[in-house]
Amino acid sequence: MEKDVKNRLQMASERLLAAIMFTDIVGYTAMMHENESAAAAVRQRHRAVLQKAHERYHGEVVQYYGDGTLSIFKSAVEAVECAITMQRSFQEDTPVPLRIGIHLGDIVFADNEVYGDGVNLAARVESLGLPGCILLSDKLNFSVKNHSSISTQSLGHFEFKNIKDPVEVFAVTNSGIKVPLRSELKGKLKENKKSIAVLPFVNMSSDPDNEYFSDGISEEILNALVKVEGLQVTARTSSFAFKGQQMDVREIGTQLGVAHILEGSVRKAGNRVRITAQLVSTVDGYHFFSETYDRTLDDIFEVQDEIATTITNRLRQHLGEAQHEEKMVTVPTLNIEAYETYLRGLFYANQFGDDAAMTKAIPYLEKAIEMQPDFVFPCERLVICYFFQSMSGKMSPQETRSKMTASIEKLNELGVETASGYFAKCVFEIFVHWNFTAAAAIVKTGLEKFPNAANLYHIVSTLYWIRGDMADTCRTHKQGLDLDPLSIEMIFYMGVAHLWTLEYEEATPHLQKVLTMVPNHRAAQEYLGWIAAFQGQYGEALDIFEKLEPFGYRLHRSTCLGWTYFKMGQTEKAEIKLEELKALHQQPKGVGLVIDLAVLCTGMGYFDLAFHYLEKAITNRIGSIMMFRGDPLLTPLAVDSRFEQMIELVGEVPELNF
Repeated sequence: MEKDVKNRLQMASERLLAAIMFTDIVGYTAMMHENESAAAAVRQRHRAVLQKAHERYHGEVVQYYGDGTLSIFKSAVEAVECAITMQRSFQEDTPVPLRIGIHLGDIVFADNEVYGDGVNLAARVESLGLPGCILLSDKLNFSVKNHSSISTQSLGHFEFKNIKDPVEVFAVTNSGIKVPLRSELKGKLKENKKSIAVLPFVNMSSDPDNEYFSDGISEEILNALVKVEGLQVTARTSSFAFKGQQMDVREIGTQLGVAHILEGSVRKAGNRVRITAQLVSTVDGYHFFSETYDRTLDDIFEVQDEIATTITNRLRQHLGEAQHEEKMVTVPTLNIEAYETYLRGLFYANQFGDDAAMTKAIPYLEKAIEMQPDFVFPCERLVICYFFQSMSGKMSPQETRSKMTASIEKLNELGVETASGYFAKCVFEIFVHWNFTAAAAIVKTGLEKFPNAANLYHIVSTLYWIRGDMADTCRTHKQGLDLDPLSIEMIFYMGVAHLWTLEYEEATPHLQKVLTMVPNHRAAQEYLGWIAAFQGQYGEALDIFEKLEPFGYRLHRSTCLGWTYFKMGQTEKAEIKLEELKALHQQPKGVGLVIDLAVLCTGMGYFDLAFHYLEKAITNRIGSIMMFRGDPLLTPLAVDSRFEQMIELVGEVPELNF
């Protein structure tokens, strides 16, 4: 069979996309030393069961090597079903201690050898396993996750030798299959021992409205830990995703990719507050410390500093490093009433995607500044709140510019103290001033002070995006995503970045993951439609585009449909959609559709009109048009000399060394 497969690969092509399976008998060498005949019988049984299962599920053995095999399948589902059948068979009679790893990727055949990144990764996944288990790469799991006969669970992300990025590994959990704990793989993986997530402290007060206070305390401790050099701190968005959930810390650690969890509770009554905090290992559940602090609100910043310092030093002690007593929390205001008002505003400001919540946040933040004019924290948050209100159409561009400018001037006067402050200043410089040089300088300083700030990596990736350097966009955004792995925004933009580099297999899982978290996420739906359209799957693209809400994050539904109709040769339908857009553009709120017109005119080959609308969008600084250089829907214009003129209108982004 092995010879037939090699001949087929040689005749077909040198490269093949397949489900790649590696198997290996654990401890076979020791078996040989102990009893050669018994070991040979195990090996013979292994091959007999494997060949029978492969025939049933249409797998092809490419290579036998000692006590292991490399095989391929056209179907990811059949590959997993084959593995399940084999493992169940190996539990009968004399057990065969087999581990199996499967990955979906490229296989290359040349010079009588089979190799490729896909083969290497499949081998790494298999080597991670234990006898009786079946491990899958994230790409393979994505292909089978909706199949009713297969159940899996994530074991978290793992770093493999000679594999560029960490890979999320899944274990098959069907009956009869060994499901390893991440702790059982402890000796096989590279753990980042200096990593932590701060879960939202539980509000234990009699008044449920005090939740704003317990959330705020958690976030302030997290912000203090972000300053610690060499400590990986999961961003708030991801750690707060577990709010209200009763989950084992080991499972949370797996999902967030951290070695430690800080959890606790807050009980507030009048001017008194009781805070409990405990630091737990996500590998084995070991409690490093658990403390209770009874204080008055006047001492709240002292408590935050004490908790952050204790955590840092306990981790340093655990790692054999010298302890320090540096001050980790500065006192932002002596006005405790202003601080509580700020925390109320912060509670709503953190509810991204909820326009009503953002509207509630602004009065509290403005009130906190009124109560304490030199209080910097609410100034930082107001900049972002105003920006999101503008993006959602609840504030005019003129009002947004005025209010953001006033807050930034106040922020510059008081000085930036947090990662959020640097993020706010970067957003202002990029989207209001289009001053990319200033934004680059600000984010550089911000990352030097707060190397764990996920949102600052998002800024860096945005600057690369404006330059049109999509490879660096993906690289730096991935750094932010690693720090904030459950952030819908970070996951979404990771998918978009891969789409703009035409890496469809990389983009699809991220966009699909967004839809599992937010099923009606319009932008993720739209981009999945573009993936289908770019690959010539126009029927599938139309099915997606026709179900879109007319307005949303990116392009109007008519734009998507018109572009697809034109590519299908249905020119009359495309022209109708173009006229629809022109009519909508003339309406009072149709200014944003100038980008849609540029995109659709480009797709239909009307380059003169496309440049007219593109220039109009750039001149009026509409939306995120400054990022047009790498947009695959507009890059057909790059063959025209006017494209360089548009780049000059946007302005130059400096050389970035991040």
